[in-house]
Amino acid sequence: MTLLRGALVLMMAGQLGRIPVLTSQGKDAPVLLNEVVLAAVLAATVIVCARARSLRLDGVAFAALAFAAVGGASVLVNAPEFRLSGYETFYSLAYLARWLAYFGVYVSIINTATPGDAGRLWRTLERALLGFTIFGIVQAIALPGFAQLVYPENDDAMGWDVQGHRLVSTLLDPNFAGALILLALLVLLARMAFGVRVPRWKPLTLITGLVLTFSRSSFLGLFVGGLVLISVRGLRRQYARIAAAVVAIALPFTPLIIRYGMEYQKFTLSDGSAIQRTIMWLRGLTVLADHPLLGIGFNTYGFVQRAYGWDIVGRDGFGLDGGLLFIGVMTGFVGLAVYVGMYALMWRRCQRVWRDAAATPEARGTALGVAAASLAIVVHSCFVNSLLLPFVMEPLWVLWGLVFLYRHESRPVVEPRRSFIPAPV
Repeated sequence: MTLLRGALVLMMAGQLGRIPVLTSQGKDAPVLLNEVVLAAVLAATVIVCARARSLRLDGVAFAALAFAAVGGASVLVNAPEFRLSGYETFYSLAYLARWLAYFGVYVSIINTATPGDAGRLWRTLERALLGFTIFGIVQAIALPGFAQLVYPENDDAMGWDVQGHRLVSTLLDPNFAGALILLALLVLLARMAFGVRVPRWKPLTLITGLVLTFSRSSFLGLFVGGLVLISVRGLRRQYARIAAAVVAIALPFTPLIIRYGMEYQKFTLSDGSAIQRTIMWLRGLTVLADHPLLGIGFNTYGFVQRAYGWDIVGRDGFGLDGGLLFIGVMTGFVGLAVYVGMYALMWRRCQRVWRDAAATPEARGTALGVAAASLAIVVHSCFVNSLLLPFVMEPLWVLWGLVFLYRHESRPVVEPRRSFIPAPV
């Protein structure tokens, strides 16, 4: 677990730790700094499982593997139709391999961690996300246009957008930063709802950071996640106190917030980003209608747009701001059904933990927060491609792993592991 906790800390380096490896159509496929440690985590997991001659895979893991199989098969099936070269096919499958590597975080947790490790993992993740947010608040105030300060040479259409005083932190994008902050905020609020003592400065810091992103998708994600919390636990007194504190702090800065919101056209639905997303959604629906069963393959969307004769919209031609729509475009209705099923299995496990009166408040609160955060990210990804972003996938897989550990902590009998390595004679 020490290696995994190290990877979570290094994850906060974000886009500052990019190491370009592959390039296609002007898009880099970098190795991230924390992925070096992630590789060590996966290697250690393989060694532990080999020594134990046992590998545990639950329903969520089998669903994830099935989804990856559909995505990979679709790439190979569609390669001739879209005239993918050997390099382009490899480039697409490399992103699938990356998705599987981050999924390996979950496999590592359920095979090598104990329920006693859950608290340490959460504290590491919480501190990392709080550090990410605090740095972002300082950056928003003192380092406007942070992406251009970090990468001054990227001033063309493929570079980072100019964001001024918006919080981008180390991800260099306010929407992605908002998604990361959402994960910690909703879990903390859920833990508070079950009576866990949480210093008020933590949620206040996260809320401040979220506001400074000026990200409508993040605000909507918080609204949906908050509805989940309220529907299960009701409107808690702690929430009212935090809301009052936020209003008291924000009130003097309201004119400034409104001015920046108007500057970035956040009070209108007719801004350029909204129009751009509408075009991308329509294109995605067209591709899905043409390939409904297995989709077009994992990470082939940039090549597919070329085959359709479309101009690339925005700096990221391989992604689609459509959340589950993008999952359907890549893997068809078969892959979409498997992916939704994976989320349904996770939700059911979270529900069992937060309803378990024998579980600790920390376990019940974390389970509810993970369920709310997972749904919030699905909603958030409808407007920005956060569902498959490595910086979101890694902490999300960790949170799902925590719920697995808490579920087994509250059960007197542990399910036997499914062994895929022959036992010695």
